[in-house]
Amino acid sequence: MSCIGLLVLAGLLAAGCTAESRPNDPRPPIVPVVSVAVTEKGIEVAPRGVGLPGESTPNINQNRNAPENQGELGGPLVVNFRISNQIRRAVPLRLEGPVERTYALAPASPDSFLVGLETGIYRLSSPASAETARLLVGPSRVSSSGDLLTP
Repeated sequence: MSCIGLLVLAGLLAAGCTAESRPNDPRPPIVPVVSVAVTEKGIEVAPRGVGLPGESTPNINQNRNAPENQGELGGPLVVNFRISNQIRRAVPLRLEGPVERTYALAPASPDSFLVGLETGIYRLSSPASAETARLLVGPSRVSSSGDLLTP
């Protein structure tokens, strides 16, 4: 029994004495979700701004009073666009600003995409819509390091 105990103790000591160090790297920023509705009358965006200093993030209840950790400042903010194309034909959706993209939307269906956006003002437009929408991307990049149960 004592040999087995010594072997287990030696294994535990060897496992704790590795030369490799693992720094606590900061986690990536929380990916904000922007809802977009494309209709013939216009394009609606909610929220109208992301990455704005002082904006509250969707913390779970255990973290509601915890301070928010800032992630990589100045880098692009990855935004998850969730789109509802309410027009009965395929239409393009244009994102114009510091980053420009065009996405083809299927007729009368939902869609989503992720894109890294630099700080600035963006315009969402479609030739099938009468009005455009504006999205403001601020410099704040809130890290998920202080949140439990996040990737």
